[in-house]
Amino acid sequence: MPLLPNPIVVRFQSGAGSQPKHARLRQAIIDAVEAGELSVGVKLAGERALSESLGLSLGTTQKALGRLMDEGFLERRQGHGTFIGSSRQPIAGSWHFRFFPPEGGRELPVFATVLERRLETGDGPWQAALGPDRKGYVMLRRSLDIGGKFICTSNIYLPATRFARLLRMAAKRITDTNLKAVLANEFASPTLQSDGLARMAPLDAADAQIMGIAPSTIGLQVNITGRSFGRQAISFQQMHVPPTPYALKFDFNPPSPATAAI
Repeated sequence: MPLLPNPIVVRFQSGAGSQPKHARLRQAIIDAVEAGELSVGVKLAGERALSESLGLSLGTTQKALGRLMDEGFLERRQGHGTFIGSSRQPIAGSWHFRFFPPEGGRELPVFATVLERRLETGDGPWQAALGPDRKGYVMLRRSLDIGGKFICTSNIYLPATRFARLLRMAAKRITDTNLKAVLANEFASPTLQSDGLARMAPLDAADAQIMGIAPSTIGLQVNITGRSFGRQAISFQQMHVPPTPYALKFDFNPPSPATAAI
């Protein structure tokens, strides 16, 4: 059995004690890869050996590794073990998830993972923003890793009459992907401007679990409507942000003419 790579142990033990243990383990592996301490293709110790080395329950370890596999950071090869997968690339040109350190400095990278896709036929604020659609609305639920510092969530709604094909696209095409570019290139629907309202509200249990914080914690909720030609509304997004010292930039404009991501 391979030995546990020391970088994971060191980084886990020095991680933020306030984080859930599964989140600390996940972040320790990501940081070790991004620092070059673990290379793509390196085999990890087995789940039980990893758990024993870190003093974690098997369930905690499996939760951390499972999330990393869902995100493409780890690969499980049947009969061979778990390996470091390809390093992820942050989405380019984010409009809305633009966070900066409290002391100033560069904007944090954003990594987006699709958690759920479905056809929404019920009523909600998306209907008021987008107008009625007899076919319903495409709903994309995503988690957004903000530079490894904290997690946001996002529910995006689009009229199904126009965007139903998003439900059939391969998940990797909309993971860490410039979604506004997908709308522009695949559907001839560029997002030219957006507007929204922000308020403080308790985070529901599902969002809080993804973020690794207590349910009903007060966070920031931002409802954003994306508009295309003639100010036609083509997307409605509910963005949830946990308590954080990082500053969120509110200009809701594309950072450059060439790139723009929800």
